[in-house]
Amino acid sequence: MRLGGCILLELAVGVSLLAGTGAGAYYGGRELCGWGRGQRAWAAPVADEAPVRQPVPLSAPLPPPARAAAAVPAPVPPPRWLAGSFLGMRDDALLAPLRDAPLRRVRFNRGGSSISLRLELEGGARAAFKPDQTNYQTIPRKEIAAFRLDRLLGIGAVPPAVPRSFTRAELLAKLESRELAPRLGAEVRVNKDGTVDGEVSFWIPEIVDAKVGDYPVDSVDGMVLWKRWLRVGAPVPPDAEALVPQLSTLVAFDFLINNTDRWSGSNAKASPDGRMLFFMDNTLSFGNDGRGHRKCQLYLERVQKFSRGFYRSLKQLSDDDVREAMTRDTGPYRKLLTDREIEALLARRDRLVAYIDELVDEHGEAAVLVFE
Repeated sequence: MRLGGCILLELAVGVSLLAGTGAGAYYGGRELCGWGRGQRAWAAPVADEAPVRQPVPLSAPLPPPARAAAAVPAPVPPPRWLAGSFLGMRDDALLAPLRDAPLRRVRFNRGGSSISLRLELEGGARAAFKPDQTNYQTIPRKEIAAFRLDRLLGIGAVPPAVPRSFTRAELLAKLESRELAPRLGAEVRVNKDGTVDGEVSFWIPEIVDAKVGDYPVDSVDGMVLWKRWLRVGAPVPPDAEALVPQLSTLVAFDFLINNTDRWSGSNAKASPDGRMLFFMDNTLSFGNDGRGHRKCQLYLERVQKFSRGFYRSLKQLSDDDVREAMTRDTGPYRKLLTDREIEALLARRDRLVAYIDELVDEHGEAAVLVFE
């Protein structure tokens, strides 16, 4: 039951509200009644009231809406011609320091008619640098083209190569021996802004002359041996089983890129254990002859056994594949291969496939496609 005073007080408040005295009288009356109830708590216990939530002023800032977690973009896979590996290491990782690491030291590589430099870069990477030069037998962009074609075909034998420019001033400043400095001025092509364009290749830590039996593969005796082993039906000695399939692919690859310089001496190198062949020095390649140079044809005609995987990749190689590889990430070069050079390359590919197909028709697939 309510106290009489409270009832009278609430009536008074109601009258005051009607009279327009405002909400203050109402709330004041409520407080007084609460005080009265508190005084009678010993007589009539009252249940606890639920706490009143205070309204949020309209001027108070609203909490920021929950944001969805930002989507993490999926990593962009490297292009096919940069998705391979060399000596068990990823191509893109090997090429990263070769693209822009500063020079520490420059040396000449001796033993050739063209200019080839050995670079030591900040961070410890080493590389070979072939600049654009007056020697028509060395066209650096073609070394990069050979590397990318090798990866499109899934071979993995050409050292990774990338286009790069240096200033002639920094090459001279870092040159270890001043004796050969005049060659840089006389034979290297220098742009109007003082830069020198060229290709930088991964430096293979150790190489040896490739051999079959006791003979270098590019010697007369060595070539007689491996050409004999690559005839249909000829057995391959156990100690040559690792190298002979690679020689088959090398001869076919040289026909494809029209490389006439492979067997001129010192261009057939291998790993120290003699089990991996390196397809090096491809700057005299990719001529405009769609039939292939006669020298390349003669070497190809001595080979009758091929890799099944290489043959499959040859047939799948498309015009779009080649053009993309030769026109993207070309550094100072507009293209790595001209349109005419690409057309000649694809024409030689067709001739190479036709040659292997003829062998298969004559001897059977099992006798011709004998390697993996």
